Amino acid sequence: MIPVKIECDCGQHYAFDVEPEDGRMNASVACPACGVDGTNAANAIIAAQLSSTPSAPPRVKPGGTLRINLAAPTANPAAQPAAALPKGAPSASQLGLVGREQAEIEARAKISWGDTPEAVIKYLMIQGFTHPEAAALVEEMFRERIAITRGNGIRKIVTGSGLVCVPVVAYFIFAHFGVIPVKLMAICVAVGLWGLWLILNGILLIVAPKMETGDVAEQ
Repeated sequence: MIPVKIECDCGQHYAFDVEPEDGRMNASVACPACGVDGTNAANAIIAAQLSSTPSAPPRVKPGGTLRINLAAPTANPAAQPAAALPKGAPSASQLGLVGREQAEIEARAKISWGDTPEAVIKYLMIQGFTHPEAAALVEEMFRERIAITRGNGIRKIVTGSGLVCVPVVAYFIFAHFGVIPVKLMAICVAVGLWGLWLILNGILLIVAPKMETGDVAEQ
């Protein structure tokens, strides 16, 4: 049954239920107030409701077989989600992984601060370097550090030698004038002792550069 509600031009509302035949009224209908025929209006309402009503499921005869072919959904590569790390897995930055260029910079810093070659090689391998690459790179970095350290040692020896001469020169100058000011001479002696320490430290940098860490080697 389909419910039909009609509003007549005269303003009268009337409603009824009907079992349509071929999608139309099975009998004529009229307005109960003015008697105007409402069959066409009822047919229009029935047609609208039938078009919006889902079609009835197919009927299968007893003993028959209903076959429905459903096409398998085609995979859309663009719609496939990209592979991702398991939920909760740490990111590369949390694991301490950096790019190759940054890894080399940090390796040089480790060497400068006295890390052993083995430790630096292990660090580079964690960052994705092969063992031959890491070993060759670390060897080159250590050669550069030794050269820089020995250069710093030579500069310290030269500077220290000049400072050591300060109290000696000051003594002869003061003796020439016949007066040796105690406080000024003490300052000159302190400068000479500082120069002596620089000489000893420079010798250490030249003889055993691998024993020095970055903060000493760069002074």
